[in-house]
Amino acid sequence: MTDAPAAKLGYFQANKALDAITTQVASTEPCFYLGELNLPSRSGKSKSRYQLLRVVRNDALVTAYVYLGPAARFQADQFQMIGGVVDENGKGQAFHTVQELQEGAVELRSRAPYRQMEPTDLQGAWHNQIEEQGRAGKHQSTFGLSGQIVRA
Repeated sequence: MTDAPAAKLGYFQANKALDAITTQVASTEPCFYLGELNLPSRSGKSKSRYQLLRVVRNDALVTAYVYLGPAARFQADQFQMIGGVVDENGKGQAFHTVQELQEGAVELRSRAPYRQMEPTDLQGAWHNQIEEQGRAGKHQSTFGLSGQIVRA
């Protein structure tokens, strides 16, 4: 778990000078954050799903990485769950434990991916563009389902 790729985590990036990284978490520890992210695998050749936990130990935040397996095995989207807040004075309060957030993660993982719009078929669009360029070179156009030539 300590060899997890922390460089891609943005705001929650582990900085070894400031953040401690752990390999063990207890289910009763206060937890500020749980995220399931697809990051480069340990070998660097594929993507893996990691569960990133930010727990409180000795009044400090500690980062834990839990390896969940290859990212291709997961159909659910990546997600993030907030388990606590930090006020303007820098004091924080965790409202959830590791176990509570992990139970929520199991629920989110079991849901089908939410899509407002279906992803574009880029490969099909590219092939259509090549066909249209070929027709334009021959001064042809096609319209309709049967593809009849309207002008030649």
